[in-house]
Amino acid sequence: MQSVETSPIISERGFVSTVHILKNGEMIYSLQDFLKIESRFSWVDKRFLVSKILELQKKTDDRRRSFLVIYEDGNQIREYVNMDQTFKPLPYY
Repeated sequence: MQSVETSPIISERGFVSTVHILKNGEMIYSLQDFLKIESRFSWVDKRFLVSKILELQKKTDDRRRSFLVIYEDGNQIREYVNMDQTFKPLPYY
């Protein structure tokens, strides 16, 4: 019987989350919840979003998280890079 030694896998890319914030301040984190209100964010260019996520992955350190926060009110997108795991965006921009 042979034993196999495994080493932890270290990601070359950082973790990036998207958060959609509704006009009433409610924060949408899950895809399932987002799909219910997707039409309210039709102004967001999905290609732009994907390029930003890829860009932020390169800038994000291990054990940190970056966020793309998309505000319904004012059609604003904000980036937060290398935030602590407990970071919560403000409900307004």
